[in-house]
Amino acid sequence: MSAHYTLNIKDWQPKNNHPVNIINKVVEMIGLEEKYIFGRPRKYDLRSLLKLTLFAYSKGIFSSRQISELAEENFC
Repeated sequence: MSAHYTLNIKDWQPKNNHPVNIINKVVEMIGLEEKYIFGRPRKYDLRSLLKLTLFAYSKGIFSSRQISELAEENFC
């Protein structure tokens, strides 16, 4: 007898006390809505980059290479 389970990532939410929720609330309260002023348009959303950076720092990850690996492993 085998059971088939379907995992829908879009419906998944972290626990209420997870650091991701706190980081998300803080960054959204800051209100980073400014458009670029100089040079080319930004390729990435500033809020998303700040959230990723704060999450990595909360995990003790400070190296840009390790942050890149964290993003690829967990968010891509």
